[in-house]
Amino acid sequence: MKNNKRKVIFDCDPGLDDALALLLALASDNLDILAVTTIAGNTTIENTTQNALDLLYFYGRSDIPVSRGNANPLLGNFSMGAHVHGKRGIGSVELKSSPAQEHSLRAHDLIRKLLMESDEKITIIATGPLTNIALAITLYPEIIEKIELISMMGGSLNVGNIGAATEANAGNDPEATHIILSCGVPIAMFGLHLTYATQIYPEDMDRIESIGGTFAKTIADFNRFHFQFYKNELGFKGDPSHDSCAVAYLINPDIFTMEEYNVVMDLDGKYSRGQTIVDLYNVTQRKPNVLFGMKSNREAFVDLVYQSVKTLSDKLSN
Repeated sequence: MKNNKRKVIFDCDPGLDDALALLLALASDNLDILAVTTIAGNTTIENTTQNALDLLYFYGRSDIPVSRGNANPLLGNFSMGAHVHGKRGIGSVELKSSPAQEHSLRAHDLIRKLLMESDEKITIIATGPLTNIALAITLYPEIIEKIELISMMGGSLNVGNIGAATEANAGNDPEATHIILSCGVPIAMFGLHLTYATQIYPEDMDRIESIGGTFAKTIADFNRFHFQFYKNELGFKGDPSHDSCAVAYLINPDIFTMEEYNVVMDLDGKYSRGQTIVDLYNVTQRKPNVLFGMKSNREAFVDLVYQSVKTLSDKLSN
């Protein structure tokens, strides 16, 4: 009997928002996570890899392999996010150390192995810089036809967080983003303009904690720590969960309003290197290459988060 679950490779840089995104994927009956591959970004590659191992252990899924990816982008260095995610990348939460060890293969090699060995196409969820995926595609172009979709948090329509209009995941490795946008794989993109508008409010965090138990409180604390930066520095009323949008779309696409556009990466601009350029009115006549998230239903998104936390909490308590 064929498994109807969507096969997924989760490429991430955990990261508080990655932690919540990973939870959504694990709680869903629709997704089968084959592996987690790590990239530096929110914190160092040592931290993101250990965080991935510890989060999977906390979520009761240490059976999922974790493979270490790149410490740096294809060119230059990453702009790290310790000011948002804390020194280690998971705020003030102390997770138990996982007994599991990281996979022997590097991320881009494990991505190739899983894709080539699969009888079905595989979706890649990308919630960090795109370096690992770009390396895999560049070194092993035969994998392109094996990728069903890349659902990514990255880019932006008009706002930035490491530049005036430059988003961190896409802008931390512009060359890698260019490779992904140019390779012909179907892409669903959830940019900063959308994730900033998809906030989890303090009362939503309290509702999550009201599920009861240590697990739900820990998830609420992930949100609360992440929220502090946005509240103090940007005056936000809630926590923009960012990465979870790329997962939520695969679980319930009706949460989002998506439009087809041509999107390219600016590699050369003095002020705009790392910015995604979205051709809203088809001025260039270039073929659309991205299903681009324009709006979200915040309430439906928060309900999905709540139900996911409850589902996993109930599963772990039984």
